[in-house]
Amino acid sequence: MMIGDKASKAIDYVPISNNTVHHRITDMAENVKQQLLSRVQKSCYYALQADESTDIVNLANLLLFVRDELNNEVHDDILFCQPMPTHTTGEAIFKVIDDFIKNNHLDWSRCVGISMDGARAMIASKKGVVAHIQAVAPEAKSTHCCIHKEALATQNMQADLKQVLDEAVKINNFVKGRPLNAQLFSQLCDEMGSDYTQLLFHTEMCWLSH
Repeated sequence: MMIGDKASKAIDYVPISNNTVHHRITDMAENVKQQLLSRVQKSCYYALQADESTDIVNLANLLLFVRDELNNEVHDDILFCQPMPTHTTGEAIFKVIDDFIKNNHLDWSRCVGISMDGARAMIASKKGVVAHIQAVAPEAKSTHCCIHKEALATQNMQADLKQVLDEAVKINNFVKGRPLNAQLFSQLCDEMGSDYTQLLFHTEMCWLSH
């Protein structure tokens, strides 16, 4: 280098300003978003899954997931997470989704599936999100979220099975509650010769449903 290795190393120690870090994070996020949108735009079909939840400061957020197919490969990604500016009614939720789809040049006619939980705002026959989406995407088939179905099924579970499930949930929450607990659990699994040293998420155990 023209300034020499010693000067170059000295420059490397100069901290980057907050604005520079912010711009880099923003640019990387925008690049990832454009790559995702480009893939969905090229896909012949795509499906959506939406969920509305409240964060730690009691703000309502809408999460939208997308599943698309390109070159015979199926991809699952988070399409966006946006705060709800108004009430969480079916019309308001659909407007957020519809604005995103239109502003990013996605084609509603290619939407062939929509998955929701059982909330009234989502599945109401006339004013629910599903009804609004099917009005602009007639080919979209509605399905009930499988995890929500499982949660509903546990409400009428036999007492002995419910006790086992409750204990499993407590263990899971304890392990995931603190990083130290997760580390100790990982070490325990490793010492036992387990194939896995971390708690598996539902999406990593899809083979159980086959």
